[in-house]
Amino acid sequence: MNWNKYPFLKLVVPLAMGILLGDCLGPVELSKTMLYGVLVGLLLLEVFLHLCLKSYRHRWIAGTFNIVVFVFLGFFRIWVVDGSRMEASRPPEEARAGWYLAKIAEPPLEKEKSVRAVLELVGSGKLMAYFQKTEEALQLRYGDWVAFKTAPEPVPGPKNPAEFDYRKYLARQGVTWRVYLKEGDWRFTGVNEARPLLAFAYRFRERLLQDLQRCGVTEEAFGIAAAMLLGYDECLPAQVRQNFVAAGSMHILCVSGMHVGIVYLLASYLLSLLGRGRRRESLKRSVLLLLIWCYALITGLSPSVMRSALMISFLIFGELIHRKGFALNSVAASAFVLLLLDPHHLFAIGFQLSYVAVLGILLLQKPICNLLYFKSQLLEKAWEITSVSLAAQLATMPFTVFYFNQFTPYFWLSNLFLTPLSFAAILLGMTLLIVSWVPLLNVLFGKTVGLLLQLMNHIVASIEGLPLALIKGLYMDRLQFALALLLLMLAMLFVALRKKRLMMEMLVVSAFFALTLAWRTERTTRQHQLVIYSLRNHTAIDLIEGRSHWLLCDEDLPADPGTIDYSLKGYWSQCQLSMNPTCYTLSETMEGPLAEKKGPWLSFGGLLLAFWEPEACVPPCDPPLPVDLLVVRGRQVPDLRRALQAYQMDLLVIDASVSEREAMEWGRQAEAMGISCHQIASGALLYNIENQ
Repeated sequence: MNWNKYPFLKLVVPLAMGILLGDCLGPVELSKTMLYGVLVGLLLLEVFLHLCLKSYRHRWIAGTFNIVVFVFLGFFRIWVVDGSRMEASRPPEEARAGWYLAKIAEPPLEKEKSVRAVLELVGSGKLMAYFQKTEEALQLRYGDWVAFKTAPEPVPGPKNPAEFDYRKYLARQGVTWRVYLKEGDWRFTGVNEARPLLAFAYRFRERLLQDLQRCGVTEEAFGIAAAMLLGYDECLPAQVRQNFVAAGSMHILCVSGMHVGIVYLLASYLLSLLGRGRRRESLKRSVLLLLIWCYALITGLSPSVMRSALMISFLIFGELIHRKGFALNSVAASAFVLLLLDPHHLFAIGFQLSYVAVLGILLLQKPICNLLYFKSQLLEKAWEITSVSLAAQLATMPFTVFYFNQFTPYFWLSNLFLTPLSFAAILLGMTLLIVSWVPLLNVLFGKTVGLLLQLMNHIVASIEGLPLALIKGLYMDRLQFALALLLLMLAMLFVALRKKRLMMEMLVVSAFFALTLAWRTERTTRQHQLVIYSLRNHTAIDLIEGRSHWLLCDEDLPADPGTIDYSLKGYWSQCQLSMNPTCYTLSETMEGPLAEKKGPWLSFGGLLLAFWEPEACVPPCDPPLPVDLLVVRGRQVPDLRRALQAYQMDLLVIDASVSEREAMEWGRQAEAMGISCHQIASGALLYNIENQ
């Protein structure tokens, strides 16, 4: 493998290593002047070594130092970005005259009960605002200045084990505060200071969305078309999204390389009508660059679009200067530029999946395709499409398991049908946007696009209904994820370099991975704990014995699968538990060899728990009944003295179903009486029984 063909691949890897190093170290108190001095000194020394060490046998010295320089550059970039964000995200100062002033930084999104918008607060960085859904809130636009009098609060972290860390997700985007604004708590100042280019792009996208509906693309087809063509997925129905996820085809709904490639092909065909000639070829490539970046701007400049636009831009620029480009180097160059602009791109899941999928296709697709040969051209083309899906899926499998705890085994089947259909739908959809002002022709294209999208939705719904269409409950810890990535990297190098010694290294890594799986399985078979989850307006208690568990909850929780998926299933996957446990409501009697519940009492593994509820009529006892945990539930007047007449507890637990004011009063009384207390609203309680 001639690495000189891929110079950016040799640069982006140490740059990413430096970014990871800087993120692991966290905020470091270093002098900005010193860091700039070190960076300049390293760059000057780099130039000096390249000028002085011209001998072939000394090239490793310059190569090693080159790695050091770019590792430091990655560390330097994330230190600068994090430092500026920390400075901008300091606590909001006391509002003048009771009002805060902020600008809407992105187009607001209409939700079921609110309007969500990212605000740039004067002097304190970004915050997430939720406006009560009113006619006035629905009129807000990007760039509007608003004044509000509700004090922002920090974004809370996850309150349950293995729950998605929404605070970290927002912090990567520079958002560290949030605020809920009711009607009357805010007002529009009448000032709009939008950036002209972005404002035009957002308005143009809204116009294109209206054109789609006007041309007959409606309902579910409209949501799919908006996501596929314009990168706007807010209109995508939840069931349609779930169908595409279960079919392993969610990438089709995300504007990415295929979409930008179709724009490139369509624009190239239209520009070819201008004729040939050196000047005309240069003009056509310049126009192509402009059109591609206009499309990227309209679709919101997502990482996948920017990656694709940058990659194609490098290829077009190579044609302009008459230099042959290599796809792998163009992909690495686009990643290098994006990471220099914002090192936090490295931690975006979409960014990681996009690049790994492309690397998998570039390095693994051809070897996989060469495994089988068909005389029939139709079967050969079908296998070629399948090999692309297999290559991308093999490369991204560790990421989907680590981040989403699931796997879609029918991805090859869905992509076999959806790849050609989506290509046709995107091509016709873009043509529809071009001719949307032409009578009759726009309706004809609109109906055709709508039928294609309905067919695609029907296919994914059919695949989603197959047995084991979506395997959930898979889990990798960080060590296993690192080993899986190392194994994937070795496999790609083995395919690219064809060195047999890499087989032994792959076997060693696979053995370590198997050992970690065995160790975690052994540990989960011995787990014995009680978990009280922190769920707003709900009560959920998990009784875990080995890899079996029983969920004790209120009557409303089973009808709220979104809360279960978001807050509970991550921990179930981590503990290798069933995704469909046996559920008991708090009013039911529970009898079994390991757990028993009768009335307000629950016994599990030698642990005795009692519920203190508003309707509890437990008479005073002398002496009080000893219990390990006393769980206070529901709205009631806080009266710990009365509870102590009936129970003597080791720990008082205030459930999340208790109102905030009453929970504070329960906590105050417990502190005054010297009783240990845990507020479930501040975080779940994990009670390891074997250690008690």
